[in-house]
Amino acid sequence: MTLRRSGIFAALALAFAMALPSPSYAFLDKTRFAAHLGVAYFCFHHWVLNPYKQGAFAGGAPHRVSSIVKGGAALLFAVHEVKVAQKIADTSKDPLLHKLSGGIASLGASFAGVGAAMKSGKFNPQDVQQVQTQTDS
Repeated sequence: MTLRRSGIFAALALAFAMALPSPSYAFLDKTRFAAHLGVAYFCFHHWVLNPYKQGAFAGGAPHRVSSIVKGGAALLFAVHEVKVAQKIADTSKDPLLHKLSGGIASLGASFAGVGAAMKSGKFNPQDVQQVQTQTDS
């Protein structure tokens, strides 16, 4: 029984020692990348696209200003999440993530532009449509 325990302990110690040289940022790159992009898309979809489709940003809509402010804040958070995803893609050794990195930069710029416009109160409905087509592609 002690030989078995010592074998298990040795295997765990070896696994721990082998895990030390790999940097933590390289752990589950694709999963982390997808999670951050998913959060960014959720913010866009829930706080910007759905209210836009429901007419919450139209002139004379009830709570229009609060909807625009919430949408702007959500897009600025989405920009942060896209930047984190892009950093993961840039530091990854995965060729697929490197391919996706270029498109992610333009998506972040689109989110930032619309978010800044919404935050300043200069809302253009065409911008939301453009970001939607970009997220769909």
